[in-house]
Amino acid sequence: MTDDRGDRETNNLAVINQQINWLQQQPDGILFQENSGDNCIAVKKINSLLLLLLADRETLSTNVAQSILNLDNPLNLIFPYARAMLLALIWKNQPKNIYVIGFGGGSIPRFFHHYFANAIVECTDIDQKVVEVAQKYFGIQFDDRLKVAIQDGREYLAQQNSAVKNDIIIVDAGFGSGYMPYRLVTQEFYQLCKTRLSSAGVLVVNLFHKQEFNAAAVKTIQTVFAQVYICNLEAGNSIAIATNAPDLAQNEIFLKAEVIQDFHNLGFSLIEMSLQLKKVAQLAEWVKNWEKLPIFTDAEIPAGYGDC
Repeated sequence: MTDDRGDRETNNLAVINQQINWLQQQPDGILFQENSGDNCIAVKKINSLLLLLLADRETLSTNVAQSILNLDNPLNLIFPYARAMLLALIWKNQPKNIYVIGFGGGSIPRFFHHYFANAIVECTDIDQKVVEVAQKYFGIQFDDRLKVAIQDGREYLAQQNSAVKNDIIIVDAGFGSGYMPYRLVTQEFYQLCKTRLSSAGVLVVNLFHKQEFNAAAVKTIQTVFAQVYICNLEAGNSIAIATNAPDLAQNEIFLKAEVIQDFHNLGFSLIEMSLQLKKVAQLAEWVKNWEKLPIFTDAEIPAGYGDC
């Protein structure tokens, strides 16, 4: 790490800590709760952890936390899926333009903003209140390199200047039910992503928890991208990484992950994450039913898909 880079990152971290220091003094429990649209947004503190919860407004039930912030280490990516998303760096290790659909508490956008001084991180979220909560409770600060628009993520991408080519597109938008919005899993959407990616750019998709539809989503991605890698995580999420760059052998992926790991001194093992990447042919439970799987299109939502 060069002195300039080290100083910049140290100063950035000091600013973040200044923004969230007041939360250390708050008691455990619900710090914020408010209805927004069909959801109830809540912020809950458990010791040094801050959780952003998005619950159904009527039942107040949710299966997942949208974001988790470690007040003692705010740049730490706690969710395994968030760590797995950094595998995109294997193909684009110095991204200049990054687009993120689904802001939540902003942990992934903040990571890229902190570690990549030359990158512009554009984000979208459909809920203004979620973004306000991220600013107040999760220490998010926007500037000319970290931006958010309150807009449908697919619509924003379609309207993005066609001259702008993203090195990485991250799709991290889902419901508490475990489903992604259907308009973000169709062939037409992935074709749009392809047109907005740079040469050898990378699409990263958090497939969430409803495993019965994940294989079909990956099959749909494969109709658009030459290479699709899957990282199945014990926590229930699966991450799909898609690119039209040449295929990489497992040893190449490992070595690139090792370089990124060492250069950024990550607080977790990207190398171990890289070893979990599989191609469809390596997933026996998907291969046996592959031909029967549908390809998702805008024309029709499949029966049983829980878009809400």
